[in-house]
Amino acid sequence: MVIDFEINKYRQWLQENITLSDPFSPDSLRTIILYLILGKNYRLLTERNTKEKLFATYVWLSEIYDRAKKEYGENWKEKMLKELMIVEGSSKEEKDLMFWLLGLTKKTADNLDISREDFPDFLNQTIIYCKELFSSLDYQEKEDYVWLLMMAGSATLNIRGSQKAKIGKGLERTFLRVALTLLGLELGENFWVNIGRDLEVEREADAEVQTKRGRIRIDIGLIARGNQEVIEDKINRVGRHGVVIFDRLGARSTVYETARRNMVKLIQIRHNQPLLELKRHLTPLVNVELKQIPQEENKLKNLLKKLPDKFFTIEKKLGESEEDE
Repeated sequence: MVIDFEINKYRQWLQENITLSDPFSPDSLRTIILYLILGKNYRLLTERNTKEKLFATYVWLSEIYDRAKKEYGENWKEKMLKELMIVEGSSKEEKDLMFWLLGLTKKTADNLDISREDFPDFLNQTIIYCKELFSSLDYQEKEDYVWLLMMAGSATLNIRGSQKAKIGKGLERTFLRVALTLLGLELGENFWVNIGRDLEVEREADAEVQTKRGRIRIDIGLIARGNQEVIEDKINRVGRHGVVIFDRLGARSTVYETARRNMVKLIQIRHNQPLLELKRHLTPLVNVELKQIPQEENKLKNLLKKLPDKFFTIEKKLGESEEDE
């Protein structure tokens, strides 16, 4: 008997009950950029969004688990996989569910070099050593319940990895594009983003700004504490008078000393006023008068609303790949 995976119901849950139903829409990105400009921890906003998506997914998986056990009986895992594999034109949710049933994500399956044709054998082997383990533990009655936990764990890896891969570098470039525009610079005229390497400069950069004597480079890394080496690499990348923007650094970081020796401006976002610092650094260097940026949240929100949606898009660089989901 074929069971209903209720894909549309799951999609509706995600659409109607998630803080940012689409975290990559212009309105959602406006909210995230506002958090960054105000020096707030934007991860708290995206983390709530991720957890709500996970909770909805866990409920969906538990309903499928109950339905599959009722309809298929003891061999629910094998029969459920067979049903998922014969579906023509599988939806993304059905493909994800197939990997999660195996305790995998697509990326993990690729790393293990497991093809679709291998799925039935892989499942059977996993069931065999699962039964052996639970028999030795004398917990055979927990086998199906733990299998559901394994599916939920795979879903967690999948969803968290997907969110991080999608928002990652794209959010950083969106922030730079918006920040420089708010300061009064014009994209394509006196600042540029996503600068690739060439014969003149071997290292790519997130942005370049026209100055009185040429250009300076800007790099941004929205990384958490403990990644000092990433910021040091960016310091070497931007060169003299360049700017490196980051979320925050650990208390014992020596990066500021490295930046001072290289004459590079460091700007921390967290608990700071990053646009004000950027303006102070750029003012004596550029040949245009930069705009004053209000610090009040409502005024900043209105400024962001006035910018067209095209500024609030996440784009990938040419040749840049997104993490497989």
